[in-house]
Amino acid sequence: MRLKTSPLVAVYDRTLSDEPWIPPGISLMAAEKVWPSTRGQGTVVAVLDTGIDYRHPDLAGNVIGGRSFIPGEPDYLDLNGHGTHVAGIIAANGKILGMAPEAKLLAVKVLNQNGFGTIMSINQGLAWVRNWVGENGQRVNVVNMSLGSALPNSAMHQEIIKLVESGITVVCAAGNAGDGNPDTPEIDYPAYYPETIAVGAINLQTGIANFSNSNDRIDVVAPGVNTYSTYPDNRYVELSGTSMACPHIAGAVALIISRYQKRFLNNPTPEYIRKYLHMQAVDLGELGFDTLYGYGLFTFNMDGGKAIKLFIGQTTYQLNDGQGELTMAPFLKNGEPVASIRDICGLLTTGSNYIPPSSDPDAPEGRVDIWC
Repeated sequence: MRLKTSPLVAVYDRTLSDEPWIPPGISLMAAEKVWPSTRGQGTVVAVLDTGIDYRHPDLAGNVIGGRSFIPGEPDYLDLNGHGTHVAGIIAANGKILGMAPEAKLLAVKVLNQNGFGTIMSINQGLAWVRNWVGENGQRVNVVNMSLGSALPNSAMHQEIIKLVESGITVVCAAGNAGDGNPDTPEIDYPAYYPETIAVGAINLQTGIANFSNSNDRIDVVAPGVNTYSTYPDNRYVELSGTSMACPHIAGAVALIISRYQKRFLNNPTPEYIRKYLHMQAVDLGELGFDTLYGYGLFTFNMDGGKAIKLFIGQTTYQLNDGQGELTMAPFLKNGEPVASIRDICGLLTTGSNYIPPSSDPDAPEGRVDIWC
């Protein structure tokens, strides 16, 4: 078994903002729309990977334990970087914010410092996760597996079945052997097992990543190209791979479960989670399910899946892979970008209406009504 990522792009000692920053992939999935009701409180996500740098300030408050199943690496501290990056996408809560910044994390080290692991170590990790009970009686809600192999294994499949039957949702990276052709399937396990949620990767313009596996069991896609997240030794890095798409969905599942707990005082089933992801995915490929995008990009914004670029001084804009024309070119005022409210609302499919002064005596300059 091996991790599902490509070589790193660059390593950074700081983020792009002095304030807590939401990376673009998190925004594309509209996690912020859920945060007023929950940020993942009450959920535990087990990260089966190379461990987690639990000393990283963006992760230290959320890593509540772990275990290593790697001979010669008794600590679950991450010596590779992959698991720390994955963990940050799920639940960073510091200079950057993950999908569910108040979810808790378990670091389950099943891959060594070179990114490789045995079937035995992974199966031991899966069994440990299923039986884990926290100090306050917590149980694992979600498992993230950003790893895989082209070969199936019946013992691993049985462990995953036991996890799902116990109420734990298992989210897996689809694999990075794709060629962009929907008619040439590429299959990796455990993502291809029907009990798991298989996640493909898209870029920030919502196009399929050229490495993302395609097959008849892709559930949804999520951002996985040049994804910014945490890295060992208090650093940050951009990585690409279905490894990065997978934790976007694992974090989203933590938010779904947390919100469900608040409303119904119990946990949703893994099958409920699967249907929820399918139903609220934005269709990006052929109409309905297709082997590249599955059911589409999961987002908490039903009109989401839009990557918009505006250019100062130009009326042309880019929307995903297409373009269009604004009624007025954006401009800068006091160093701040300014654009037409009507144009912006139109791009976001949000209703707006200008009310002239003659129609509202309380607004001598007129007013704008916006519905969203």
